[in-house]
Amino acid sequence: MALRITAATTKVGVVLVAVILGLALGFLIVFLLGPTAGALTLLAVTVATVVFCGRTFRADDEPTAPPRPAWRLTGGVTSSVVLAVFFTVQGLSTVLALSAGDGGASDTVLSAVVYAALAAAYVLSAVKQRAGRQRAGRQREQSPRLR
Repeated sequence: MALRITAATTKVGVVLVAVILGLALGFLIVFLLGPTAGALTLLAVTVATVVFCGRTFRADDEPTAPPRPAWRLTGGVTSSVVLAVFFTVQGLSTVLALSAGDGGASDTVLSAVVYAALAAAYVLSAVKQRAGRQRAGRQREQSPRLR
């Protein structure tokens, strides 16, 4: 049976653990191998966390048995939009950090591209979920009602 996480507190706990471990691992790598390796480590942990959460987290009204389609990263449109905004802001902040003279250009460009890709994936998730809900609503309106 595949791992599915439905409780909100468990979801928050998983994300917090990922953030804490990611930061700790990132700082360790920075001290051992330098800032570029640390930035790449943080990006890898971020992508791994997004993939893990997208595959295992389930909304209250979402079935737990079947796997989600690959494009569906969240249980709803709102959470997809919020995460798209979050990763957009994260990408913009890396670009602003470069313009302020903080960080290397290659790290920043790669980070901005990864965050833009994650934001785009969440936008796609929101758009497809919204279209699916609208399609389902139209089908319900068009189907004959039993009397």
